[in-house]
Amino acid sequence: MRTGIFYKGLFLVLCLSLFSFDCSNDDGPDRIEGDEDAPIISVVNPDEGDVFYTDGGVETPDYIIIEANASDTSTITIGSATVYNSTNDIVYYYDETSQTQNNTSITTIYTSFRTLHPGNYVVVIEFIDANGNSSSVIRNVTCLFSEGEGTD
Repeated sequence: MRTGIFYKGLFLVLCLSLFSFDCSNDDGPDRIEGDEDAPIISVVNPDEGDVFYTDGGVETPDYIIIEANASDTSTITIGSATVYNSTNDIVYYYDETSQTQNNTSITTIYTSFRTLHPGNYVVVIEFIDANGNSSSVIRNVTCLFSEGEGTD
C-alpha cells in the first residue's frame, strides 16, 4: 500500500514540475531582445531597368541574375527573390532559410530567372530576421523578344 502512495505522490510531483517550466523564451539564440531594425539589403543584380532577352533566342543575356546581400544584428532567417509579371502573377520564387542552411544567418541569395515571354517584370528581394523584422528592395526589369537561331 505504501508503494502505491509513493508512486502516486511521485507522479503528482512530476506532473506539477512540468507545469513549472517556462517555455516563453523558446525563440532560440538567433533572436536578439529589443532588435526592431530590419536587415540592410545591398543588391548586386539586377539594376533598375536591366534588359534581358527571351530564352532560346540568339541575343544575350537570356536570363537575369538575382543577387543580394544582407546584414543584421539578429540572425536573418529568410532571404527570398520573387518575380512578378505585368499582370502581378508570381512567375518565379526562390528562397534560402536558416533552417535549410544549418541554422546560419542568410546573408546572400543568388539565383537567376529566364522566360519565354517578353514583357516587364518586377523582382522583389526580401530578407527577414529572427525577430520578424523585414526589408525588401524592388527592381523593374524588361525581357525583350529574341528570335531563335535559323529564323528568318
